[in-house]
Amino acid sequence: MSVSTEVRLPGSFQRLWSASLASNLADGVGMVVMPLLAMRLSDDPFVVSVISALAFLPWLVLGVLSGAVVDRADRRRVMGFGALARAGAYVALAVVAGTVGIPLWLLFATVLLAACIETLADGAAQAMVPTLVPTARLDTANSRFQAGELVMQGMVALPLGAALFSVAVPLPLAVGALAYAAAAVLVLTLPRRAGRPAPEPTTPVGPRESIWAATGAGLRYTFGHRDLRGLVLVTATIAVTLQFAQGSLMFYLVRGVGVPEAALGLLTAGMAFGGVAGAIGSPAFARRFGRRVAMVTATAVAGAAFVVLALVPGGTAGIVVASLAMAVAALAGTAWNVQSSTVRQMIVPGAMLGRVNGATRTLVWGLAPCGALLGGLVSRVDLRLPLVVGGGLALVAAVLAVPHLRFVDHIPARASVVADEAALAPA
Repeated sequence: MSVSTEVRLPGSFQRLWSASLASNLADGVGMVVMPLLAMRLSDDPFVVSVISALAFLPWLVLGVLSGAVVDRADRRRVMGFGALARAGAYVALAVVAGTVGIPLWLLFATVLLAACIETLADGAAQAMVPTLVPTARLDTANSRFQAGELVMQGMVALPLGAALFSVAVPLPLAVGALAYAAAAVLVLTLPRRAGRPAPEPTTPVGPRESIWAATGAGLRYTFGHRDLRGLVLVTATIAVTLQFAQGSLMFYLVRGVGVPEAALGLLTAGMAFGGVAGAIGSPAFARRFGRRVAMVTATAVAGAAFVVLALVPGGTAGIVVASLAMAVAALAGTAWNVQSSTVRQMIVPGAMLGRVNGATRTLVWGLAPCGALLGGLVSRVDLRLPLVVGGGLALVAAVLAVPHLRFVDHIPARASVVADEAALAPA
C-alpha cells in the first residue's frame, strides 16, 4: 500500500488535467452567463430552467453514440476539436451580443450545441484518465479532476463571468472562447497512447464492428452487468431529485433571496470551496469508512443541504446561510462523483469505458432535464418548493441506494499491468 501511494501522477496526466482546467473555466463562464442572459430576456423562471434542461438533454439522445465514437476515435482529437468548436460558438455569440443583440432562440441553440459537443469531449477526457494513471492512483486522479473542476468553475469562472457580464455581455464569452482554445492546444499535444485504450487480452482480431454494433454492445454491457446497472440506476435517481431541486436555483437566489447579479458568482464560489473539500476528502473518507458509506452519506447530506437552502430568510443573513448550504451540497455531490467515477474505471474494460460512460450519462443526464423542468414548473407555485421536494426525495434515495451499492466495497483487483505500466512511462 505504501508503494502505491508513492507513485506520482505522470506528466501526461498533468497536461490532460491542465486542459480540463482550461475547459472548465470556459464551462463555468457559460454556466453563469447563459442563465443571466435568459433572465435579461424573460421574467419567467421556467425559461431559466429550460437553459438547465438543454445543458443535459443531448446526453439522452447522443450519450451512448458519443461513447462509441470515443472508443473508436483518437480521444485526444475528440476532446481537442470539441474545445475548438465550442470556442467558435462562444465567439459567434459574443459578436451577436455586441452588435444586434441575442434573441432567446439563439441563446437556446448555443447552449444546446455546446452540450452536444460536450457529450464527446467530456467522455473522451474521462476515458483517457485510466490510460494515463495506474489503477492504485485512480482515486487521486479523479479527486484532482473534481477539485480542479470546482476551483475553476466556482472560484474563478463564476465570479469572473458574473463580474464581466455586469460590464459587457461579450466580455465573458470572449474569455470562455480563449479558455477553450487553450484546452485544445494542451490536449492535442498529449502523447498518442493517451488517445487509445490499453488493449484487452480478450479482444478478438477481425473486422471492425460498425458504430451501431459498438453502441449496442456498450448498452448491453452497461445494463447486463448487475453491479454496474445498480450503480447507474442509483446515480440517475439521485441526479433527477437534485436537478428538480436546483433547476431554477439562480432565479431563486436572485429573486427569492435577493442576491445581486454581480455578487452571484461570489455566492456560488462557496460551492467551489465545498466541492474542493469533498474532492480532497472523499478518498480518505472512503478508505476509513468504506465506499458505500461514503456514497450514501454524500447523497443524504446533499438532500439535507437543499432543504436548508429552501428555508433561508431574505437579506444578508439569508445570503450567508445560502452560501453555506450550497457549499455543503457541493461537498457531498463531489464526494459522490469521485467515488462513482473510480468504481466505473475499476470494473469496466478500457476499450469499453467510453461507451459505458456514455450510457451512464445518457440515463443520468438524459433524465436530469426532466427533473429540472418539473422543478421549474413547480417553482411557479413557490420558488422554495422545488428545494424542499427535491432535497427530501434525495434523502429517500440515499436509503434506497444502500443495497444496490453493497458491491463497491468488494471490487477485486483487476489485472491491469499493461495500463499501469503505460501510466508510469515517461510522457
